[in-house]
Amino acid sequence: MDDSRKRAILLAVAFALPLLFIMVIFITTFIPATRLSTDYDFVYATCSKNRNPGSYYCNNYLQNLYDVVDGRVRERELSADLDSDNDGVLDSNENYSTRLFLHDTALNVSEEISLIEAQRLQLSDEIVSPDGVAVERDYSSGGSFFPFVRVSSRFGWYLSRGSARQKLEIIGDSERNYYRDDLMFLGWVLDEQ
Repeated sequence: MDDSRKRAILLAVAFALPLLFIMVIFITTFIPATRLSTDYDFVYATCSKNRNPGSYYCNNYLQNLYDVVDGRVRERELSADLDSDNDGVLDSNENYSTRLFLHDTALNVSEEISLIEAQRLQLSDEIVSPDGVAVERDYSSGGSFFPFVRVSSRFGWYLSRGSARQKLEIIGDSERNYYRDDLMFLGWVLDEQ
């Protein structure tokens, strides 16, 4: 083999290895997420303040308002002197607004439901579904390219099992650019009644 042919083979290998590496990362990262599924839907609550989505302290309010007892969503009566965000303004004067949603995991869509509809559902408030899938919040950063282009960062919600992840299409998720504490997972739907 002459030197020019050896260089050509070496050059081809030098270009092929990084491409092969990128393909392996793509296959091990993105392909499992497309197959991630669960047989269980889930219920979540959202909160906003004065019609502005993404109030930073809404999760504190949601935790005081809703819980799951014996597999049923319960709305608790809030104390008149409750100040969930410790800002000196009582929650009754904060104008918090809450909504409940049923998320269909097969279609990856959410539908707003009433409290009565939510209370008809038998829920498991375990973090992980009976078939081993979790709903997790995660921060994704777009990073930056060169000193002039900066890609935005945001929070998102995902189904996850091990390293496999699938982005959830949560109601109002596009409005959650900074605040991430305005959503509370309530439970996996085990049965409807």
